[in-house]
Amino acid sequence: MDKVRLILTVISIVIVVVPIVGVVLMYQSNLLGLFIPPEANEIIDTLSNSGGGSEGPMLEPVGEPQYDPANRTFAQTLQFTNTFPFDITLNSMSGDAQCAAHGFHLGTITLDKPVSIDKGETKTITILGTWTEDAITHFQTAHAGEEMVDANLVGFTVDVKGIQVQMDQRMEIPNPTITG
Repeated sequence: MDKVRLILTVISIVIVVVPIVGVVLMYQSNLLGLFIPPEANEIIDTLSNSGGGSEGPMLEPVGEPQYDPANRTFAQTLQFTNTFPFDITLNSMSGDAQCAAHGFHLGTITLDKPVSIDKGETKTITILGTWTEDAITHFQTAHAGEEMVDANLVGFTVDVKGIQVQMDQRMEIPNPTITG
């Protein structure tokens, strides 16, 4: 009876362990592939490469930014083209704006609201920004008389389909308005 129990225990262990070992061996060169679906890798690769490619950029500015000097806020409309071979939902986008010339922290930028975009579809999205008090002072002293100042987006984080990607590279903010 003890031999039967021992054999059944060994068989149970083999039934559980062998498939796990097999999958780990299949993914030994890419262990993250066990947990991260291929779509996630595609999203990360595309966003990390600034959305460019043979199909063109994913984000294109539409018109001039709208600036509210009383609240130090601005809104910029963008056309977002889903170049992925699957539908996506942009849950959030955020980052910090920096003066391109001086590296000075200007404020924060966020996505207005989540947007679902079918594959190959282009939708209009709005990003919102808020300049800090120090940014206004920086504009008045370092960029006196200028209506537009080149700015970069740093610490840019995008949540696509629940996958958060933080990009290390700087991204140019198209023509941010600094005065009313």
